[in-house]
Amino acid sequence: MKLPIESIGHKIRMIRKERGFTLEIMANKTGLSKGLLSQVERGISQPSLDSLWKITKALEASIIHFFEDIDQKQVHVTKKAKRRQVVFPESSGTYALLSAGGSAKLGMLEVRLLPGQQVLDKFVQGEGEECFVVTAGRVTARFPDEEHVVEAGDSIAFDSTKVHSIENTGDEEAVLIWSVTTPQF
Repeated sequence: MKLPIESIGHKIRMIRKERGFTLEIMANKTGLSKGLLSQVERGISQPSLDSLWKITKALEASIIHFFEDIDQKQVHVTKKAKRRQVVFPESSGTYALLSAGGSAKLGMLEVRLLPGQQVLDKFVQGEGEECFVVTAGRVTARFPDEEHVVEAGDSIAFDSTKVHSIENTGDEEAVLIWSVTTPQF
C-alpha cells in the first residue's frame, strides 16, 4: 500500500505552522535537512518511519493523526469545538481552520481581528485566488495601487499573488470567513 504522502505532508505543514515553527526550527529539532522536510510537506518525498517519528516528536503530535481520515475524502465535517488554530507569525488576530486541510484544493478560515489588528502574511504561496466575506465589523483591504473598506455583508476577491494587507479599521471585532485556493496551511 502506498502512503498518501500529499495528505501526510499537508498535515505536517499545517501543524508546523500552528506551532509557529519554521523549516529551520524543524530541521534543528529533528536532525533532518530543511530540503527533505520541504519535500515531505509538499508530498514530493515519502518520509521513512524513522523520519516521520522524528517529525511527530518535534511537533508534539500523534503519529496516528497523520493517517486519520485517509479514506474519508468526499465529505469532511469540522466541529466548532475541534477547529484547528493556525498561526501566521507576522499577522495578529486569531485564525481557525474551517476546511479539511490536508490535500484539499480549497482552504477556509475564520479570521477574527480586534481593532487595529491586521493580516500581513499571505495564506497562499503562489498562484491562486482568495476571497473573504466580512460577517461582523469593518476592515480595510490594502493593495499596492488601491484600498477598499469592506463592511459586514461585503465580500472581496483577489489574485493571491497580489501583495495585500487587511486591517480592522473599525471600533469592534471584525470577523471574516476567508477562502483560498490552493491553500498552504
